[in-house]
Amino acid sequence: MKTTGGILATTLTGSTSWLLATSAIAASFNVPSGTLAAALDAYSAQSGVQIAISSQAMQGVRSKGVTGDMSPDQALSQILSGTGFTSRRAGDSIAIVRSPAYHSENVYENVPNVTLAQAAPPRAAVETVTVTSSKLGGADVQSIPIAITALSQEQLTSTQTAGGPDLVKQVPNLTFTKTNFTGYNIQIRGIGTQAISVTTDPAVAVAFNDTPFIRNHFFEQEFFDVANVEVLRGPQGTLYGRNATAGVVNLVSAKPTDQYEAMGSVDVGNYNNRRLEGMLNIPVYGDKLDLRVAGEWTKRDGYSFNETTDKSIDGRNLWSSRVTVSFHPIERLQAYAIWEHFQEDDDRVRSAKQLCKKDPGPTSVDGMDITNLPTDTYYALFIVSPSAFARAWLSQGCLPTSFYSADAFETPNGQSLPFVAAGEFLFNGIGTAPNGFLLNEVDPYASNIQSRNLRNIQSDLSPSYRAKNDVFELNADFEVTPELTLTSQTAYNKDQLRSTEDFNRFNTVPGLFGNALADSDSNFGYHPTIAPNGIYCDPQLGCSSKMVGEDLSQERAWQFNQEVRFASHFTGPLNFSVGANYMHYETVEDYYVFFNLISAEIQALNKSLPGDLLHANTDRPGTPNDVVTTILPEPFFASFGGPSFGVPSIYGTPDFIFSRPDGSAPYTYIDPNTIDSIDGQGHNYFRSQNPYHLNSWAGFGEVYYQVAPEVKLTGGLRWTDDSKQFWNIPSWVFLAGGGYPVEGVVNQEWKEVTGRFVANWTPKLDFTDDTLVYASYSHGYKGGGANPPGPQAAFTSGQSFATHPPTFAPEFVNAFELGTKNTLLDGSMTLNGDVFYYDYKGYQISQIVDRTSINLNFDAKVYGSEIEASWEPVPGLRFNFAGGYENSSLDDGQSAIDLIDRTAGHTDWMVVKPFLTDTSNCILPAYVVKGLIQQGFYGLIPPLQMACAHAYSYSPFGGDPTHVDPVTLQPYTPNPAINDSYGNPLAVSYAGFNPTTAPNNGEGFAKDLGGNKLPNTPPFTLSFGAQYSMPISSEWAGTLRGDFYWQGNSFARIFNDKPYDQLHGYTNLNFAVIFTHQDGWQAMAYVKNVLDTTAITGAFLNSDDTALTTNVFLTDPRLFGIRITKNW
Repeated sequence: MKTTGGILATTLTGSTSWLLATSAIAASFNVPSGTLAAALDAYSAQSGVQIAISSQAMQGVRSKGVTGDMSPDQALSQILSGTGFTSRRAGDSIAIVRSPAYHSENVYENVPNVTLAQAAPPRAAVETVTVTSSKLGGADVQSIPIAITALSQEQLTSTQTAGGPDLVKQVPNLTFTKTNFTGYNIQIRGIGTQAISVTTDPAVAVAFNDTPFIRNHFFEQEFFDVANVEVLRGPQGTLYGRNATAGVVNLVSAKPTDQYEAMGSVDVGNYNNRRLEGMLNIPVYGDKLDLRVAGEWTKRDGYSFNETTDKSIDGRNLWSSRVTVSFHPIERLQAYAIWEHFQEDDDRVRSAKQLCKKDPGPTSVDGMDITNLPTDTYYALFIVSPSAFARAWLSQGCLPTSFYSADAFETPNGQSLPFVAAGEFLFNGIGTAPNGFLLNEVDPYASNIQSRNLRNIQSDLSPSYRAKNDVFELNADFEVTPELTLTSQTAYNKDQLRSTEDFNRFNTVPGLFGNALADSDSNFGYHPTIAPNGIYCDPQLGCSSKMVGEDLSQERAWQFNQEVRFASHFTGPLNFSVGANYMHYETVEDYYVFFNLISAEIQALNKSLPGDLLHANTDRPGTPNDVVTTILPEPFFASFGGPSFGVPSIYGTPDFIFSRPDGSAPYTYIDPNTIDSIDGQGHNYFRSQNPYHLNSWAGFGEVYYQVAPEVKLTGGLRWTDDSKQFWNIPSWVFLAGGGYPVEGVVNQEWKEVTGRFVANWTPKLDFTDDTLVYASYSHGYKGGGANPPGPQAAFTSGQSFATHPPTFAPEFVNAFELGTKNTLLDGSMTLNGDVFYYDYKGYQISQIVDRTSINLNFDAKVYGSEIEASWEPVPGLRFNFAGGYENSSLDDGQSAIDLIDRTAGHTDWMVVKPFLTDTSNCILPAYVVKGLIQQGFYGLIPPLQMACAHAYSYSPFGGDPTHVDPVTLQPYTPNPAINDSYGNPLAVSYAGFNPTTAPNNGEGFAKDLGGNKLPNTPPFTLSFGAQYSMPISSEWAGTLRGDFYWQGNSFARIFNDKPYDQLHGYTNLNFAVIFTHQDGWQAMAYVKNVLDTTAITGAFLNSDDTALTTNVFLTDPRLFGIRITKNW
């Protein structure tokens, strides 16, 4: 056999009549089992029949062979049985094509050595794809009793499925959204990865050549030179293992062939898009050693626009390369060595727009007007009025509203940010009024209104995104005997990522910092200017007169995976597949938040101590140590001191690290380095450090029993042993000292058994060509994990009142499915459908609580149905349809606290800001808040500012935290007398408050979630495509292609609050015109998202201490361009 234009073929030596005559003559055949290519080669030699087949299409496909005396037609039929291929005559040749038909985009590609004009049009037949996954036996998608959508490279190109996010338009009941940090969430049938923790596992396994990788770039990387992209819906834990409770997305790369092949592609489009793709296939040594090299590069301008810098952002500059070596030294051994490299260096954003409806704070509390509170003599020293302070401290920053309403484009109440209030009140001692204030009384956001364009932001900073990933795989199949194959899959993955972007993407106004003059005050000593002329220079963020914030997310990870499997190919009714798997994974993920205001406040605090943090070697010595207790009375420094807060010498030079003269407490360490070279030990920023190791062992097996010619049973079990280690490193900010001490290691282990049972039936029906009916039960498992630790609460006994469960539980699912796959109308139509029901236990969903992610478990039920159809009524005209329905509901008894609605409709309670380092809001009865305001605001820390800590976490008497009435600072007593902040009795009535009666330790009222929908789960998804191909000359063929997609409304969170949580459904329309030349040229003009729909695919609620803003994630805008491709 030889190849012509990438088609494996023989020279045509006879006529159609000769083929028809010889097809009935019996002959003796001895074709051993093995690869389909080898079987067809042997068949051709023994029968003399000439055949044609795409060499690439046969990759990974095996045949059972044939032995005995029979006609060539009968022998060929047995060789092709179960392979997903069938034979068709075209002109004077026999073509081997995918069953029930061959590729329809170029209806002449299987007819060798003829021009387009000469070829006789074949009968209409739709394309099906052979699933090349070795775990599924390399069978045609129509013959596998699993709900699968498989897309070839040609289909990916024509439907403009460029990467992972585009799969939503091809697969029913699949949704995709970016998440807040560096991850993404792909959901199948309502189940995905809603948890946020370095220890969490994805619910949808993303595999590369059958090996799932925990850390991958499925969201960023674009598809190139793939054989198939296969999406398996439903739990796949038996064969694919852990983290496959929702399904699997398997990317199968194209493998080398024993033919010279090459491809080059150039793509140009709007947003200055440039994309290059290429492939070169070289047969190095006959069919023994083959090489395939492929790569792609994409560069474009950003889809979003920064109005402050007048520049686009969210651009791309990424490239991928892949080298694959095929090694086939003997007939019994086939091995592939693969190296793939991905790299990105651009200004990609993790999220662009932030939404907020400003919360101005209440105008009255328990019937008392707080808009015009009196100012006493002491208070005149402070720059913020009591009314402004009280309203700000009772504001959340943002209120819930619809993402699609005008008021969602407001900006937060900046004065409600704890570190802004602290700057206005606490850190004012840098000189005397009026020039001694660190901050002016100004809302950093100045009540600005944002652009309603979801792609426009306002930021002083430009994002950066750098990623690098390397994958090495060695996969081998060895025929131990003709009936037994040993498969080995070895994989190693190394990943790095670093991303920075503006933390608050709202425009801030200049004039925030006070023009503090240097002086030598008798109380404060000598203090050089921190913000001369109102400009503060932050070591990480640079110099600015505005509030500036930036976050940094970075990770380093590596994974090793080894799997071995034995699979039988007996001719009898019983076969099996057994194997074992080991995986080791290590990562360290860091998340930082920088605000210049926090650095300024810490510098101010350090100046209140002897010396000066940033000028210790040049400025005059400070005042004696006892000044500290005068300015900052205990228990302000209650948590300071002790060896755990010592500063190792490696953290800096003496210019930046100092201790009190008695050594009891060092200064708060400010990292002096730029953001690109931080030492990671500073306390002028928030840091969450998350080291994690995973070891996983598994043994698995499946048995396949052919009960009757039309009935087959499958049973499988998998035993998994997961061992996880997580280093508990609390986050710190505003705390003396340096470093981040490890508080311990969280060790977790699970040993679980999962499995599946499938019964499938292939009846012979009069109204179908082929039919498969299957029923299945699957039990799936996904490991639990450790919640990242919360911050250590400085100045309040190191206690936080927010609930921090240290771990979260595993997920389990019992899934039932009934489905059918049908080929009809002489192969011109496929019609597949299924219904499913899930009983899901422990679904992991995250909230940002106390400046960290807390993952909770919820039980739910999900049921639904899916339909996929493809129809080619006449040659060249093809329609495809995919529809999904799903109904999800949380079980009765499920509840949680809604962080943006902590009072949950209880109007007699109010949300109160915590002290600066406690980070989470609390709730207090309105009458208690009224009592706190009536006490006044005398003193460095007004009573209202410490109310949450006093009531729920901090004991003013020392020792373990006790619950005290925040008004009296005493244990609860009914109707106590209260004093103002000067200590004078108040002639007001006060009922007293027992904090132990507060719901959930003051965190808020839990909402009943029973019956609520799972997040990002639209009840309906629908896609429809139409394509028409026809010859337009003797050398050219043309194709018109259109694709429509729609998904219904869904909710962003489990609370299903209306209108805040509602995500509107959206539509997407693509169109393409393709011209193909018989010499391998192809020109494609395309428009993607014709209607320029900007849809919100997901939303993320930020933390209390950053004003409860909401990050939203968007679909791509309208794209258009031209792609020129040449195949050799």
